[in-house]
Amino acid sequence: MIYRPASLADIAALETIERAQPRCAGWKAAGWQSELKLPASCVLCAEMAHQVVGFIALRFTSGVGEIVNVGVAPTHTRQGIGRTLLQQVLSWVRTRGGGRLSLEVGANNFPAIRLYEQAGFVRVGLRKEFYPGPEDAFVMEIKV
Repeated sequence: MIYRPASLADIAALETIERAQPRCAGWKAAGWQSELKLPASCVLCAEMAHQVVGFIALRFTSGVGEIVNVGVAPTHTRQGIGRTLLQQVLSWVRTRGGGRLSLEVGANNFPAIRLYEQAGFVRVGLRKEFYPGPEDAFVMEIKV
C-alpha cells in the first residue's frame, strides 16, 4: 500500500469511491478540482496496485484544520486503510507545527466514531439533523 498526495489525475478514482460510499461528501469533479487547488487543502490517497482505494481530505491553516471528506472503496474496507490515512494526516499536521483538528461524523456511524476516538478525537458538540435521514452529527476534535 502506498500513501501519497492526491493529484488531478486521481479525480475519477476519487469520484468512484465517493459514489460507492454514501457517507462521503459527494463532491463532483469540479469540487475535487477546487479542493486539490486550495492552498490550505491536503488530500491523501491510499493506492494499491496502481489503484486509488481510499482518501482523506483536510483543510488546515494557522494551526486549525478540519477533516472534510474520507472514503475507502467498499472492496477495501475493514483493512486498516482509513486508520492509516487518519494517522498519515495527523502526522502531516505535526510536521507543520501541530494544531487543532475537527470533523463531523454521523451519530449512527459507529465504526467511524470508534476509529476517531481510538485516534484521540473527543466529542465536543452535536449538530441536530445534520445529515439526511435525518441523522445527527457529532463534532469531534483533537489537539495534535
